[in-house]
Amino acid sequence: MSEVIVRFPPSPTGLFHIGTARTVLYNYLFAKKHNGKIVMRFEDTDKERSKPEYAENILSGIQKLGMGWDSEVLYQSQRTDIYKQYIQKIVDDGNAYFCFCTTEELDAMRLESEKNKKPFRYPGTWRNASKEAIQQKLEENAPYVIRIKIPENRGDITWNDAVRGEITIKASELDDFVIAKNFDTPLYNFCVVIDDHLMHISHVIRGEDHIPNTPKQILVYEAFGWNCPVFAHIPLILNADKSKLSKRKNDVSVDNYLADGYLPEALINFLALLGWNTADEQEIFSLEELIEKFSLDRVHKNGAIFDLQKLNFLNGYYIRQKTVEQFADTLEEYWRQYPENALKV
Repeated sequence: MSEVIVRFPPSPTGLFHIGTARTVLYNYLFAKKHNGKIVMRFEDTDKERSKPEYAENILSGIQKLGMGWDSEVLYQSQRTDIYKQYIQKIVDDGNAYFCFCTTEELDAMRLESEKNKKPFRYPGTWRNASKEAIQQKLEENAPYVIRIKIPENRGDITWNDAVRGEITIKASELDDFVIAKNFDTPLYNFCVVIDDHLMHISHVIRGEDHIPNTPKQILVYEAFGWNCPVFAHIPLILNADKSKLSKRKNDVSVDNYLADGYLPEALINFLALLGWNTADEQEIFSLEELIEKFSLDRVHKNGAIFDLQKLNFLNGYYIRQKTVEQFADTLEEYWRQYPENALKV
């Protein structure tokens, strides 16, 4: 295996939560097992929802769980000039184009698709527009977006997922999707490809909810003539009723669990088992053991149930392993970090 480089790419739009922590952990274990490197990168282009306090909470949470990274902390919001260069290049190369369709025109197209009971796909109105027509619109300061130009003869998009095996998406199901609202506002599926390429990311380990993004990102890689990283899509974390564990509906803040008295080592052990196991069904792991035994081919394809009883069992186990002196030190640290909660214990 060539040099392994993974990334922690959370969006700082909320507190550090269980789902993000599990994804961070799997990236951390994979990188450490293969003597690789970890890039810490915030995908904070959502200016309205991204907050510095959320970024601080995520960084603090990763460290509280005993993990770290090997780069300076990077922020996509500070990399706009880099993205501009690549937007210009992909347009100049003829692999993307300006689209001046108005909101009203697009709404009318969607309505027509609904009437015909067909999924809406942008019909390529501006795909082959003349340079003169485009220049005239630009001189008029007409609003535009930039769309990728999917090759007309592009067949199905297939990749060998390190968790799920071969996945194929029909290119015919995609349209010339928007990669930037303008030169100052690139969108996620464009920025992530530029960053992953420039940072030499070898493996993209992320939740299965990103599977629909992968064919779009592959098309961006191909437009620049770049090799794709290895993709690995891990299962979602589910409630007992099989609904998705959501930070909007559930108390999933890592800090809340730590404040409630759960030990970092218990949380790490618990998170590792949310979608992965060993052949012998071992349940108790130190972080060092997890690094030694973790492999992507043992990651499950199906959703992982968040079992609070198992977390309680693991927490009790780790508490009982401490000597009196160690437990006293743990309590002292807990009181220091969570004085309000300590009074309730």
